[in-house]
Formats: sequence, structure tokens, C-alpha cells
Amino acid sequence: MMKKIISFVLGAALVLLLASCDTTTAEVKPDNTILNPPGQTQKAAEEKTAPSASNDRTDISEPSEPLSGMEIKKLDDATIAIVGSYVLTKEKYRVITEYMNQKFDYKLTKEQEKEFIEYIVNKKMMAMEARSLGYADKPEIKAKYEWDFDDILSHVYYAENVEKKSQVSEKDAKVYYDAHTGDFVEIKAQHILVKNKTLAESLHKRILGGESFEELAKKYSEDATTKEKGGNLGAFTKGVMVQEFEDAAFALGDNEVSQPVKTVYGYHLIKVLERKKYSYDDSKDKIVKMIKEKKQQQVFDDAIGALKKKYKVTVNQDAVR
Repeated sequence: MMKKIISFVLGAALVLLLASCDTTTAEVKPDNTILNPPGQTQKAAEEKTAPSASNDRTDISEPSEPLSGMEIKKLDDATIAIVGSYVLTKEKYRVITEYMNQKFDYKLTKEQEKEFIEYIVNKKMMAMEARSLGYADKPEIKAKYEWDFDDILSHVYYAENVEKKSQVSEKDAKVYYDAHTGDFVEIKAQHILVKNKTLAESLHKRILGGESFEELAKKYSEDATTKEKGGNLGAFTKGVMVQEFEDAAFALGDNEVSQPVKTVYGYHLIKVLERKKYSYDDSKDKIVKMIKEKKQQQVFDDAIGALKKKYKVTVNQDAVR
């Protein structure tokens, strides 16, 4: 779904947020990793993924002491730091840290915030210097910037135009439950699978005549997974078995044995051992999730269909062969 595609390069958002006062981009790592976990410096993160050529290398993003080498003075209440012409406001910092928390699922301690401020400053200085050296004019950097920015915008579009329009209320869930109560049943069953219809009919007669379903399953069933368990399939709900098997199984009463049922696997004799009906309260969360996913897919398909009509798209046939 679109949501997965949108999250693919979401890490680049921090770079774009830091570059919000500029018109070109900062460095984007090939693996799209922008932030390190709290307390873990850029160098430490790199050493986890690749051997270092030297253990005494100095990394500009790893301060020996938080805020070392910086001018510390009182600024206005709305400002965190100033780097050249770039102003890191409290609002920008809030957006960045909230985004980081969303991405990595943690919050910074007070001490880590000091390190993180220096991390932001270091990144910003390197990005500024990269621009002065002409790196921002390189075609490959421009392509990455364009992709990353489009990725963030498409994420916002999806949130505003798909997710918000796909909300499901408890009332929606209750209406669905009442209309599909038969779907919220779990049954325990056993079966015998054979390839020959005549044999299936013969075994059905023997079971009705009093012979043990379990023993006949152990002797004749060709389902290697359940054979030694007397054909016991355990518990299952609708949507798990092939359609022909499901239709027959859920139509049976407790301890009732079906006529031979043909599926792609052969002929089944099915015996229902017991059934359990799930209440609305038991099923509510599952229903909401299911309806929401279906609704999101429909809204997304409609949105993409409308966009395809609005924007002309031509794809090279050689690229999709």
C-alpha cells in the first residue's frame, strides 16, 4: 500500500527540516539514516554497520563535551541556536524532536538534548559548507533531494486525503457485526482427506455406521499434518480454509459429519467438534481494523484514479517488462 511506500525514505525528513531556510539540500546518506538513537553518536552508529579503518579517527558530529567550542549566550525565547544565517527556532526544534520520537520511539533526556543540539548544529554547518563547495548542484544530490521532498509531501497527502477519510466509528463496526454475525464464529473440526470419491463415500457410510472417525482418519487420510491426530484441524474461523471446505464446515452442527466435499486437495469428510460464537465486544477491534483497511484501500484507489486523470503519465514500456 501507499503507506509502506511513503515510509520507505522518511528518514530524510530531518535533513529537509534542517534545510528549511535554504533552497538546496544537505547530505543524504545512501541508507537514508539521518538520526542516531539517543546517546549514540554518528561514529558509534557507523561502527555498528561497517569496520573502521582507524580507531582514533575524529568525527565532527561526536563532541568530546556537549556544546564544546560554541558561543553560549542568551538569545530570545523563541530561538535555540543560530548557525550563520540559519535560525533554529524552538518551533523547528519541536518539529524535529517530535519527528525523531515518532521515527525512533524515544524521547531525549536533558543531557541528550544538549548533544542533539550540537548534532543539529554540526549537520547544519556541514550542509552549509557542502553548498559552498557546489555539492548541492550535483545531479545525483538534486535527484535525492527531489525524491526525499516528494516522499514527505506524499506522506502528508496520504495522511490528509486517505487516512482522515478512512476513519471507522464504533457504530460502523456494530452495523457490520450485526450484518455478519455468522462470520464471528470459531469451530473446532477434524477431517479425512482422500483422493478417491468412492473411498470417501465408503468411509462416510462406515462413520455413520458407528466406526471411529479418528481411527479411520489415522488409517486412510492423506493429510500428513493431521493424520496421526485423527484428522484434528484445531480451531479456525472463516477466511482460513478453501471456500468449499469452509462452506461445508460452517454449515454443520456439532458432531455432525459432512458428505464428501471436493476441493483442489481431494475429497474431505468433515466433522465439527464444537463451535464458539464471538460477541461484538470480543470482535470490535478486529472489525474496526478490517473495515478501516478496506476503506483505506478504496479511498486510496479512488484518489490515485483521480490523480491519473488529472496528471498525464507515460511510462516507458521497456522499463516495466
